[in-house]
Amino acid sequence: MICIFGENPEKAWKKAFLELYRNGKEVKFNGFYKNESAAIEIADITGSYYCTYFPLEKSALDDIRTYIISGANEHKIEHEWTILYRQRLFAEGNHIEQIINTLKEWPDCPRAQICLWKNGTDLRRSEKAPCLQLLWFKNIGGNLDLHVHMRTTDCYGKLLLNFNEFIAIQIYVANRLSLGLGLYRHFIDSLHFHEYDAEKVDETMNKLLSETRK
Repeated sequence: MICIFGENPEKAWKKAFLELYRNGKEVKFNGFYKNESAAIEIADITGSYYCTYFPLEKSALDDIRTYIISGANEHKIEHEWTILYRQRLFAEGNHIEQIINTLKEWPDCPRAQICLWKNGTDLRRSEKAPCLQLLWFKNIGGNLDLHVHMRTTDCYGKLLLNFNEFIAIQIYVANRLSLGLGLYRHFIDSLHFHEYDAEKVDETMNKLLSETRK
């Protein structure tokens, strides 16, 4: 298990990358390069949310942060799972609105969670299944904490993107409830690098190591 504390999303991604590279298990299944379970905590979700080493432009992350809440400019969203999350969180019964209404009526509710997995349907290999499993919201002393549970995440190409998606939701819900921003905790059953990204992962690792030596 990799356990990470990050001051902001950028630093959390960098630390997770380094730890997975150094301590992740080398595996021979699913085309993985390294694999391990992970628990990540981010203290300041309004801090730096982008890294130039991440294989996606900052403007693309900004589009994702806007889209996941508003649904605007879907044609700009290349990550199909972001569209799936938007659909299941907002379009299919608007579960985010239900969470907001519940926490308005019951501020210390311990049940304010959304499960995205559809038993049966998401077990079929032919279907696109969400990597996001659960969002759990909690009002802690006037600040909104968010726990995110993922079944699997590509550390190289998706982890920082995921932080941005779900932090945008945390900020949106907190603002709707007039709450402060609390901690963000992100749990992953399988945090991994793909074998097909091995060369790019090695290059990124060298950049991170050079940065730490400065």
